[in-house]
Amino acid sequence: MKKLVMAVCFALLAGGSLSAQNAGNAPRGRWNPEMMAKRMAGRLMLDDEVSAKFIPLYQEYMQKLAECRVQQKPGEPKGEQTDAAIDEQIKARFAAQEKRLEVQKDYYDKFKEVLTMRQVKQIFDRPNAVRNMRPQASRPKAPFTKRP
Repeated sequence: MKKLVMAVCFALLAGGSLSAQNAGNAPRGRWNPEMMAKRMAGRLMLDDEVSAKFIPLYQEYMQKLAECRVQQKPGEPKGEQTDAAIDEQIKARFAAQEKRLEVQKDYYDKFKEVLTMRQVKQIFDRPNAVRNMRPQASRPKAPFTKRP
């Protein structure tokens, strides 16, 4: 009986660790503007009425911002680029930044109609916060030591 109980416990522990490992290796979901809009509505603490106006507007805003990204051409090696290709990439990046700024200006006016200025500020401060949340290059971590 004792061996049976030990075998069941071992199976449960082994199964639990395997499922935890598989969950960590699961592919990340695609970019979902609807979830981002709902999450932002939650952060802004919007009521149902304002949220109903805000979520479609924010989804549209995120779509427009996504269209402003510079698309990298596949199969182009980064190390061996000509000066002309580098020049084109930089100009494309400038154009994308200008387009992004125009989108932000347009939606700033639209967000002002629905939200308070403090809430609008949170939306436009958001890209910097997301950028700071990205994982950094692996840095050596200090060893864990117990304090007396």
